[in-house]
Amino acid sequence: MPRMTLPPSEDKAPRDRYITVMGFAVCAVAIGYAINLNDGMYTPMAIDVLTLGIAMAIVGTLWPDTPAAEDFAKRFLRMFLPVGIALETALLLYRERMPDSVIQPGIIFLGVLGLMLAIDFRAARTPLVIVMVLLFFLLLIRKIHFGISGIDVLMFQTYGSQGILRGRNPYAMRFPNVYYDPNRPYTPFYGPGVVDASGKWLRYGFPYPPLSLFIALAGWVLGDVRYAHAVGAAVTAFLIYATRPSRLSSLASALFILTPTALFVVFRSWTEPLLALNFSLAMVCAVRWPKLLPYALGLFFATKQYTVLCAPALFLLVERENQWRDLWRILWRAGIVAVAVTFPLFYLNPHAFIRAVVQWQMVQPFRPDALSYLVAIYQLNDFTIPPIWVPFAAIIPMAALALRKLPRTPAGFAGAVTLINLAFFAFNKQAFCNYYYFVVITACWAMGTAFAEPQVPGDERRDFQ
Repeated sequence: MPRMTLPPSEDKAPRDRYITVMGFAVCAVAIGYAINLNDGMYTPMAIDVLTLGIAMAIVGTLWPDTPAAEDFAKRFLRMFLPVGIALETALLLYRERMPDSVIQPGIIFLGVLGLMLAIDFRAARTPLVIVMVLLFFLLLIRKIHFGISGIDVLMFQTYGSQGILRGRNPYAMRFPNVYYDPNRPYTPFYGPGVVDASGKWLRYGFPYPPLSLFIALAGWVLGDVRYAHAVGAAVTAFLIYATRPSRLSSLASALFILTPTALFVVFRSWTEPLLALNFSLAMVCAVRWPKLLPYALGLFFATKQYTVLCAPALFLLVERENQWRDLWRILWRAGIVAVAVTFPLFYLNPHAFIRAVVQWQMVQPFRPDALSYLVAIYQLNDFTIPPIWVPFAAIIPMAALALRKLPRTPAGFAGAVTLINLAFFAFNKQAFCNYYYFVVITACWAMGTAFAEPQVPGDERRDFQ
């Protein structure tokens, strides 16, 4: 899928812009701060900061393409990115404030390296990023060794991995209720019918698509499923930079690494680092190996249920001419990959698979502690639960905005995925730290791959120096 560069007089389509990069940079920092305030759960201040992040992503997308706007955005980014790195370092240091001889000094060193990237040691940029990523990985491993996180996702992945190694179908297994309390027979974390009459066991199998379990299984073989999450986060951080090495991409990688909840998400074993890994593979292919893009997208769409909502963003990965033909070529190849990694466990017990992967998501309860606008509406509307269709309706205008205003480039695709997921999560019945963590990653990708393709010859907007 080669891209053609038109002469300046004919190039009317949107293209990568610094004003858009600025919007997603502020969005990434703001969302990271919002999910740090109460571990990604609802507070009025967290909603305010979330709103700021969404607003900046929209403003950056909508703002007219003018030389004045581009000049302002470049100057703003030079000031904002080091400030954002310093803020994230302070927040991460405070979050991980328990006495530890490795994590706290390591965070300080990460912050110093991030600020050095802001100063722009050009010859040393790649070595600095490599050191930063390796240190990030070591801190993730250190955090994992603090113990068990006490969350059901870790239990699902651990028991599911053990089940596969013993020849059992994880979708037909029954998992214990880690939130069981004999004094409180009903838990707010599960919907009706999920927990059995005793309160000790769940009536559904492994609740995520098989690919996430296959990746976690590699971590379990090494001793802990979260090792796979640590690898996913570290590889993502490196690829954000290495896909298009530049000062801007190095700073985007640093913003992700220093996200205040970066260690927390891996410690809790949430699946988003695994999703981030496959999204990153798709982004690498979009920039460097377009022929492999459909297969990488197949892995991405097979990792978690809500990825299907990102399908409209695929229009930004094909040229307008013959877009339907090119889109079909991507979709059928991606579909083959997704089916290939999903079908074996589906075939073992289709009923148990659909019940666990699809039906369970439908019966999950409305959570009044979710970081969602629905919670505010719920509180203002006499505690009436909003209808389930609201988050799906919220996607429509955001997807339309992304497809109309963002460029047909890998950065535009990442930006569209960011906007679509922001709309879906911000109006969802359940939206917590791990959901928005993925949005931070896609926003950083939208920054790091901007100008990855040649623009109009002589266009100085490619250079963030």
